[in-house]
Amino acid sequence: MRMKERVISLSILVFAMVYLAGSISLSVGTLDKPGPGFVPAGVAIGLLVVAGINVYKAFRASAEPTEQDSWLKVAPIGIAIILFVYPIMLRPLNFIIATFVVLFALLRLLKFKSLVVSLLTALFTTFFSFYLFSNVLGVVLPSGFIEDIILRL
Repeated sequence: MRMKERVISLSILVFAMVYLAGSISLSVGTLDKPGPGFVPAGVAIGLLVVAGINVYKAFRASAEPTEQDSWLKVAPIGIAIILFVYPIMLRPLNFIIATFVVLFALLRLLKFKSLVVSLLTALFTTFFSFYLFSNVLGVVLPSGFIEDIILRL
């Protein structure tokens, strides 16, 4: 493995730790009566475990490069920028618009199938995640007129 993979895996591990700290700051609750931080804490613990395994593998692998890659590729930089900007976009654009824009941009950066398939996948995933979090799990999401219309349905 190369230095780039080690740095990225360590960055994901640090992000998982920060995410876990943020989710634990919410009321976690119990299994019988979960609080708003219950699902995020579970996701954070899973992410922390997977990130830890990834760091272990990255540092156990040989240091010789396997292929010629550049740090300046569009997809990794774009993904990093989009993931940084998403929480900033969430408040003014609300959940559905911000999540759709981010998912669509990520799918296009990753060259996921065609433009239409990326659009439909982002649209379906956004509405499904909104329904799951707001109606099934009872998580309060940043909402505007689109979210209000969907909640009335």
